[in-house]
Amino acid sequence: MSSVNNLDNMGSILDFAIAKEVEAQNIYLSYADRTEKRGLRKLLLSMADQEKEHEKRLNELKEGGSPDLVFSETVKTDIRISDYTVDVEFSRDMSYQDFLLLVIKREEKSYQLYKWLLRKADNEEIQLIFRQLSVEEKKHKAWAQDRYDLEILTEN
Repeated sequence: MSSVNNLDNMGSILDFAIAKEVEAQNIYLSYADRTEKRGLRKLLLSMADQEKEHEKRLNELKEGGSPDLVFSETVKTDIRISDYTVDVEFSRDMSYQDFLLLVIKREEKSYQLYKWLLRKADNEEIQLIFRQLSVEEKKHKAWAQDRYDLEILTEN
């Protein structure tokens, strides 16, 4: 895998991004294997599938696909709940609320990484890819945020 300090061409950038997506898949799959809650396992597998889709799209880019055709830019407004919550570690018996907070935090960190890489990039094509990847991570966070708002906040 390319390191953050070695992202000087499109191939190394795409390899780095693909590796980050695979890492996220493996984390969600690991969590799914360790939880005893069937509903939580289903959600974790869904998150892993979303990361797998990102990996697929990045591989399409690597094979010469157009960034505009591979990613879409629609994202909901972020109320930034991750700024007001503590970090949560995965546990076998974690609550649904804690799971959603974990996803929100993880996706926020991924979003921040891609935004940082976007600022570092000096090539418009590379900037476009990092912009689109940051949007994808923002979508994951928005999904978890929506679940939190609809299923946790409305119950309390």
